Amino acid sequence: MTAELIDHIGFLVPDLEAAIEKWSKVTGYTFSPIGRYTTNRYSDSSNPTPHFHDTRISFSKEGPPYIELMSVTGSGTHGPDQAGPHHLAIRGVADMAGRVAQCAAAGVGIDGTSFTEDGRVHLCFTKKNDLDGIRFEYVSPFNGPTFADDGSELELDPATGRRSLWAIRQG
Repeated sequence: MTAELIDHIGFLVPDLEAAIEKWSKVTGYTFSPIGRYTTNRYSDSSNPTPHFHDTRISFSKEGPPYIELMSVTGSGTHGPDQAGPHHLAIRGVADMAGRVAQCAAAGVGIDGTSFTEDGRVHLCFTKKNDLDGIRFEYVSPFNGPTFADDGSELELDPATGRRSLWAIRQG
């Protein structure tokens, strides 16, 4: 098995704009315009029934691994009590069911899954306490429900075919 490289490291922050400003000053990194990961089909330990989930996000231009800053939201995997280092992410996982089974075989559960309208898994998070206080996020190769902060569609990056926060036009 070839090891997959970490695409990004996620940090959950209570004030996204302030975090972007501070992280930029401390690291010298440039962060994308703010976007949103918004879905009505998120499931986690706070509510196993698929429900509304909306978090504002920004990614560093520098990487990989990139830095993802995410706003706290709700009461589950992205709630205020989860602020700080949140996850290490692997992108392009085509066989999500296989990955979940692989994690289960290693004694690592899943707490946080985002489903598409047709029931496919777009992303999932491992249980924080099963991996020494940090989650892994596994992301499917197809586009998920990511939008500009105002809710408008993101343009596709021709190089990757993925929606890009870098295509957001600033005021």
